[in-house]
Amino acid sequence: MILMKKYSFFLKLVLLFIIFYWIFKSVNIKDTLNVLEKTNLSYFFFAFLLGNLSNIFLTIKWGRLAGPLKIKSNFFELLKLNYISIFYSSFLPGQSSGELIKGLRLTKKESSIQKVWVPIFIDKITNLLMVFIIGFVAVLSDKTFRTNSTLIFTISLLTVSFSVITLVLFSENTKHFIDFLRDKLIQCLKFVKLKTDLLENFSLNYLENYKKHNLLMFETLIWSALIKLPHVFAFYFLALSLNIDLNFIQCAWLFSIISLITLIPISFSGLGVRESTMIVILSQFGIERFNSLSLSILIFLTGILVAIIGGILELFSGNKNQK
Repeated sequence: MILMKKYSFFLKLVLLFIIFYWIFKSVNIKDTLNVLEKTNLSYFFFAFLLGNLSNIFLTIKWGRLAGPLKIKSNFFELLKLNYISIFYSSFLPGQSSGELIKGLRLTKKESSIQKVWVPIFIDKITNLLMVFIIGFVAVLSDKTFRTNSTLIFTISLLTVSFSVITLVLFSENTKHFIDFLRDKLIQCLKFVKLKTDLLENFSLNYLENYKKHNLLMFETLIWSALIKLPHVFAFYFLALSLNIDLNFIQCAWLFSIISLITLIPISFSGLGVRESTMIVILSQFGIERFNSLSLSILIFLTGILVAIIGGILELFSGNKNQK
């Protein structure tokens, strides 16, 4: 197991080295810096505010999901925890690290693993579904993309698949479906001689609490849209801040692609993966590579500024706990 982790870490380092080497070899860094120096700070600040607005909507959604389970944390406690979650997600590889911290903190307070992880699971699935929906609508609205039948079929299949998963979460057969997946996963883990204690003790009985709230699924999707749309607008305003010619539809499908690609746990906050992806994609639309890199850096910076708020909250909460 330890050997596998070492190989995995080494492989990530090699991939990151290759990605950054390619970026520095293919992009004129001096031109990139010149573009960044001319950033319209008003648009940049507005994009930063939109990132915070998204977190507020996320907290409201979390409050609605927590209600049926009688989770004790209030709005401000959840808002603080979401900022802290963003902080850890931004400075550790992948995005699951922040959710893990959130889950562990809430588990300690609520004294229940299942009660905490059910809303986290639903939140991630519905947010991911909304990313696909935004991308699907954006692709259909783009005159270039909608002529690509393979792309339309692929994104349609993915969107429908995640729609079905979301519906299953609130259906009568949810528990049976999840138990089936859990049992199969346990079998696989036992086959490779890994521990299965946590999975065997894991139950999703708390999903039953949602069956009395039939409209909650639709409300959850609405909040998911409100969480993701500010990021699309942030992409748009960041492009405006650099005088890059991208319309709102293009920013929408670009956001969807970047959101999915940065789920790959190679680097913290998707650094390198996001930049190389944007350079490749936007070059197909005649946008210079140094402009693409500049836009990606601004997206990274706005995310880091939001994450720093979580870092400050974590620092003060740590001092408070020490007292």
